[in-house]
Amino acid sequence: MVSMKDIISSPLLLALVVIGLLYIVGFSLVYLKKAYTHCLELGITKEELKKVIKSSLVFSIVPSLSIVVGLFVLISALGVVWSWWRLSVIGSLSYESLISSGVATALGFETNAQMLEAATGSQFGVVMILMSVGMLSGFLILIPFGKKLSQSVNKADITTENESKNSWKHVLSGVFMLCMFAVYIPVLLIGDTIQALVMITGLIIAVVLGILAGKPGLKWLNEFIMAFSMIGGMVSSLLWTQLFK
Repeated sequence: MVSMKDIISSPLLLALVVIGLLYIVGFSLVYLKKAYTHCLELGITKEELKKVIKSSLVFSIVPSLSIVVGLFVLISALGVVWSWWRLSVIGSLSYESLISSGVATALGFETNAQMLEAATGSQFGVVMILMSVGMLSGFLILIPFGKKLSQSVNKADITTENESKNSWKHVLSGVFMLCMFAVYIPVLLIGDTIQALVMITGLIIAVVLGILAGKPGLKWLNEFIMAFSMIGGMVSSLLWTQLFK
């Protein structure tokens, strides 16, 4: 019988992931070239474009540190190749972790590590399908409705005849984030004591860094808040494990 370990270490899965990543890199480079050419046509100088590219690289690499940290967390549950694919393309650490933990519990495994050791190929196939289909649902909704939603949100922020602005889009954004918190936070707080303490530690670090980032000369901290919070939470897990295990 094919096991989960056989799939996550198979050359076929690795080859498919590499092909997918190469396609995405190529797609990005093509549109980077198109955007660069169009900017030159609009009269933007090469020097200005170089500054934009350099600043964009910095502000892209630094926040990605949190994704790298998340990759190591997910590897323990899903192996290197599948975790690499999920977090490189369209995945989210919170979503992937929630799905893998939920499926592991449903299959009778106490931890993700146990699932990695004992799950069958069919069981891992369920994890892969749930992760892929669940994340694609947002894009399937955006295909028919994305343009209309975007236009309606933009119109909501245009000054009307009486010079008042409709701020419903900001309310919508806030409500969406609150819904996200309502889904994930109870799972983290109720599931396990150490897990809850790690989340609270990361939250405290994020709040403190957010306050510091508001001070003159420390605005650069805004780009590091997520990465530092995740790293601090992971480091704190060593302490919490010693105290409560």
